[in-house]
Amino acid sequence: MQAVILAAGAGERFRRTVADVPKPLYRVHGVALVERAIRTAFRAGCDEVLVVTGAWAEEVERAVRASERPQVRTVRAAGWERGNGASLLAAAPYLRQPFLVLMADHVMDPAIVVRAVRAAGELAGALEGGVAVLVVDPRLERVHDLGEATKVRRRGDRIEDIGKELGTFDAVDTGVFIGSRGLLAALEEVAGRPNQEVALTAAAAVMARAGRLVALPVESGWWIDVDDAAALREAERRLLDEATASGGDGPVARYLNRPISRHITARLAPTRLTPDGVSWLAFGLCGLGAVAFAAGAPVLGGMLCQAASIVDGVDGELARLRLEARPAGAFLDTVLDRYADALIVAGLVLGALAQGWPAAVAWGWGLVAMAGLPLSALMKDRVRLVFPARRERRFDPLRDDPPWLRWIPGNRDGRFFIIFLTGLLGQPLWALVLLAVVAHTLAVGRLVHVMQRAAGGA
Repeated sequence: MQAVILAAGAGERFRRTVADVPKPLYRVHGVALVERAIRTAFRAGCDEVLVVTGAWAEEVERAVRASERPQVRTVRAAGWERGNGASLLAAAPYLRQPFLVLMADHVMDPAIVVRAVRAAGELAGALEGGVAVLVVDPRLERVHDLGEATKVRRRGDRIEDIGKELGTFDAVDTGVFIGSRGLLAALEEVAGRPNQEVALTAAAAVMARAGRLVALPVESGWWIDVDDAAALREAERRLLDEATASGGDGPVARYLNRPISRHITARLAPTRLTPDGVSWLAFGLCGLGAVAFAAGAPVLGGMLCQAASIVDGVDGELARLRLEARPAGAFLDTVLDRYADALIVAGLVLGALAQGWPAAVAWGWGLVAMAGLPLSALMKDRVRLVFPARRERRFDPLRDDPPWLRWIPGNRDGRFFIIFLTGLLGQPLWALVLLAVVAHTLAVGRLVHVMQRAAGGA
């Protein structure tokens, strides 16, 4: 499916309240608004993106083309001043049916767009027949600046009226459309009226009166029209909240690490540091921590390992915040984590030997600990294979483990916190003992829980 991103407006209100720069190029957590919309479209499964420009055309086109992606093209709208509908009509000669329409200045949870694209497949016949789809949000209490939003009144699955001044409404327009020939024809009708703004809302009203505009309600996620300074602050907050809510954290990560890492992520977002670079940084801190333990500096080793644990969450946060998450990055992070665990165990063993512990004791506990450390991550992945209903969601220890197991610090965040505390106490051998105990307790407990649930058909 193609996506059309409307980036032609002048953004005068935004420039008055935020910065006198082309609005589509304003960077929110390190990513320009228009680039964020492009990444959202690709995340939803689109194979080509058309960016429609108007005001600031040269600047926006130069920025879009700088990425040198052949599947991203620009279209200049000569009549952009007439409204966003005129901008969409400028792209009409290049469009396949149906197509996704996004606003460059609307920031949202990509899941909303994913659902819209999926709905396009489900409604393929109706779209071919000329209907269009508008994603609407019925959760009025969650809409930022409801007074400025375009209101929608529904009847069943259809929109019967739309406009900013509606007195009775039950949802608002999110700015996400699945367009069709019918939508373009309605825009042509509006464009033929003298002295009238050619707005998508006007074309939507034409289709609504004809019963040809389908309402697709938002069920989860969030969106915001970044129109002024207040909306920008809210968008920045929601993006950061979403990026730092991984859903797979243990208690230490959730209540200790994340409140710290979110500030680090916010500071790093405008920089050129990549999520992979952060993964290597966390690995380097682990290596230094291992060296410190081996060199007889357990306090420093513990502090470095806890710092690594915090930084280890930043790579994923940064990837989600900038829409840069990719399977290869997650794979690299997983591999580096396993090597880092091995380095730290080796450092703890050498530290214990330096304190005079017998080699059999130090190496024995080191081997037992090392055997258990990878099991937490491995079992999280394999649980989803046992229970097909969970394959679409990430394993969450505080939700999916049995209550008695949830607070055992056997996940990576908890293990690193143990290393931190025992390092402060100068006890590398006790770090190995505790790591072995919690890792295998968690593994056996999870195994029993999963087998019981599987036997019961859960």
